[in-house]
Amino acid sequence: MVAYLLIGAAWQIPFYSAVVTGLEQSGTPTGNVALPAIDAPLAVSVSAAMLLLLGLQWLTIVTIRTFVGGHTQEIPSEYYTRNIVPVLLNSLVGGLIYAVLMLVGSVLFVIPGIIAYVAFIFTLVYVAVEDKNFIAGFRNSWQLTRGHWLRLFGLLLVVVAGIGLISGVLTAMTSLVVGAIAGEGIGILLSGVVGLPFSLLILATLAEAFTQLRESQKEMVTS
Repeated sequence: MVAYLLIGAAWQIPFYSAVVTGLEQSGTPTGNVALPAIDAPLAVSVSAAMLLLLGLQWLTIVTIRTFVGGHTQEIPSEYYTRNIVPVLLNSLVGGLIYAVLMLVGSVLFVIPGIIAYVAFIFTLVYVAVEDKNFIAGFRNSWQLTRGHWLRLFGLLLVVVAGIGLISGVLTAMTSLVVGAIAGEGIGILLSGVVGLPFSLLILATLAEAFTQLRESQKEMVTS
C-alpha cells in the first residue's frame, strides 16, 4: 500500500507538468494555474507519467492477485513477476476497450452502458489472477456475471457511491486545508493521494465478489 501511495503521488507531478507544458506550448496563459508541476520538456514529463502509470497498473495486478488469493500476512513473490509482461499488456488493452464499451453504451443508451460495466467488471481480475488474455477475460467475465447483473449492480452502486462520497469529501477537505497552509499545488498533490486507499477498497470488494461467484459457479458445475 505504501508503494501504491508513493507511486500515485509521484505520478501526479509529471502528469501535471505535461499539462502545464502543453498549455504553455498552445499559447494558453498558465500564470494562475496552481498545479504540482515542474519545469521539464513535454516528452520527458509524458514519458515519466506513462512509466509511473505502468507501475501503478503493475501494483494493481499484484493487489488483485493478493486479495483473490486470500493472503493477509505477506504477498507471494510470484505475484510480482508471473507472466507480468503479457498480463500488463492485456490489462491495459482490456481496460481501454472496457472503458470504450461503457462510454459508447452510455452515450447511445444508458442501459447498455450499465450492462457493459457489470458484465465485464471482472475482466481485469481474470487477466491478473488466471493470466488470461483480455479476450478470454471479457468472455469469462460475461459467463461469470450472467444471471447476477442486478445483484452486482446494486452492490457496486452502494460500494462505489459510498466510497466515492467519502473519498470526495476527504479529498476536497485535504485540498482546501493543505492548500490554505502550504499552497494550492501541494493541496492538489496530497488530495490526489488521499483518494488512492479508497481505490484499494474497491479492488478488495471486487476480489471478494469474484471469489464468491467463482465458487458458486464451481459448485453448480460439480453438482
